Amino acid sequence: MESPLAHAEPTTGDAIGHLLRRCWAARAQPGSVFEVIERSDGFVGVCDAAEYFAPYEDWPHRERLLTDRADGAVLDIGCGAGRHVLHLREKGLDVTGVDSSPGAVDICRERSLPALLGTAENLPCAQGQFHTLLALGANLGLLGGAAQAGPTLAEFARVAAPGARLLATGRDPYASSGRPHTDYHEANRRAGRMAGQLRIRIRSGTLAGPYFDYLYCSLSELEELLSPSDWTLREAFESPGGAYGVVLSLKR
Repeated sequence: MESPLAHAEPTTGDAIGHLLRRCWAARAQPGSVFEVIERSDGFVGVCDAAEYFAPYEDWPHRERLLTDRADGAVLDIGCGAGRHVLHLREKGLDVTGVDSSPGAVDICRERSLPALLGTAENLPCAQGQFHTLLALGANLGLLGGAAQAGPTLAEFARVAAPGARLLATGRDPYASSGRPHTDYHEANRRAGRMAGQLRIRIRSGTLAGPYFDYLYCSLSELEELLSPSDWTLREAFESPGGAYGVVLSLKR
């Protein structure tokens, strides 16, 4: 008979959707539900899941600054529980959210927010549909890495109208000090990956999502990734701790 103390592996599933459902059931109260982010080297980070539902006044300054610039038809890539969609709809903008989590999309729809199931690499949207694209909450990470960034940026450009802007936030990996991070950077380099190319999965209760690549890159590395693409860096807003916001413009 198996010991009740035996280690059990988590069940693979929509962990982010499960997390958002738990937080929504707790009325998105801060401190009620926490997101566990597990890196491939075993390093674990914890974030308050209430951030996915946070009102505009509680957002980081860089996110408020960027969201205030949104206009026209807006696409929120990696919309989560829809906090940016909700705010911009209340301002009268035509906003659509996209997320790879079926649970996240369900939560948005329960909140009467338009959301579609899709990925950054395969957006369920028409060509030239949007004047503003959002990738907030450090969702420049959806570029994934050097190999994935080109096709992803091309997909962003496909759904963008002429002269569109991509308003996004990211994080400089080199602002993180300490052996767990610097060792991880070096291991990535040895494997032919970008130093800040994280391999992570989300945990919620006994569920774990699949591992995926999520990119932290410096502004200079971002410019290198953008160079062969249809996007150019117009503005950058740096914050303490390595976080930053950027305005990217479509070249055509």
